[in-house]
Amino acid sequence: MAQINEFYEKFLMEDFWSRQANAQNYAFEFAPFGIPATITANRPEPLETAARLSAGRFSEASRSEEQAIRLQLVVDDRTGGPVPDDLPDRLRYQGVGEWMSLSADAWGHGFANLSMGEAVIFLSPALAAKPRLVSRYFIDHYLLNFILTRWAMLHASCVLDPTRERLIVMIAPHNTGKSTTALHLLRAGYHFLADGMALLRQQGAAFVAGGYPIGEVKLRDDVLAQFPDYSGPQVRVREHRKTIVCLRTAHPERMVETVITPISIQLCFVERGGTPQTEVMPLSPDEAWSRIMANTIYWDEPARLTPHTGMLQAMLRIVNIYRLRIGSDPAGIVATIEGLG
Repeated sequence: MAQINEFYEKFLMEDFWSRQANAQNYAFEFAPFGIPATITANRPEPLETAARLSAGRFSEASRSEEQAIRLQLVVDDRTGGPVPDDLPDRLRYQGVGEWMSLSADAWGHGFANLSMGEAVIFLSPALAAKPRLVSRYFIDHYLLNFILTRWAMLHASCVLDPTRERLIVMIAPHNTGKSTTALHLLRAGYHFLADGMALLRQQGAAFVAGGYPIGEVKLRDDVLAQFPDYSGPQVRVREHRKTIVCLRTAHPERMVETVITPISIQLCFVERGGTPQTEVMPLSPDEAWSRIMANTIYWDEPARLTPHTGMLQAMLRIVNIYRLRIGSDPAGIVATIEGLG
């Protein structure tokens, strides 16, 4: 009995003191896609760096009355060691029902509930000192999962025409040229929304749109060579080394920071051509549907899959859809897309 009491006394004391050390005394608030979001921490550093980095990657909107998102960050002195360079490759994702977990071995772990919109993230001091990793692989991961329970998503690069009325959504497999095309349009006077994900939501007869990540683009070395005035930190994405270019610095006047309601949407399925000339061909909604489903999130629960696919089907009824075979001449790419009207 004495051993049992000693065990429970130790357990209760550790639990008590960890709760004191992990108290969420610092808070950062913003509204990605208009959803109230609060990120709290037991130390100020993750909020001053990682949380602010994440906030800058999401389109903002006026704060709505939707269910709020809450992320709690805990820096735990008992864990860690030097963070390995290949930490992103070591991440392990698991889920059961509404629960999701993310493990980075001894350097951190997190768990979340999709329905509640809440996550708790534990970080070693060494990982907490690397805000880009915390922001991209932990905070962004959970924010995106919560937001995508409410918004439809397409893997795409997005720009607005110079009038800010026409949204061009360019969908393509990785390394096809959609980011390069978006940059050619940006440099020709278009406004940049996102390079990675287009998020869409039906609002009456219209659609509102935002993006992730906004304000930045990742370029392979061969693509970066086409834009010698761009520079930035390098990261490894899959098998490629890429440079993160901050477009807010390069083109501050042509960044779209907020959710927008375009007058028209043009959906372009991008593929590489073998000539300097860029060609465009119309597609029907039926022809586009299989391509759409290959470039969106898949929900295995009918309660989420049905409204998500419903929004995408409604979008296809009002957009103009094209097959865009891009050539090697940048001026021709811009002229072709301008000609879509």
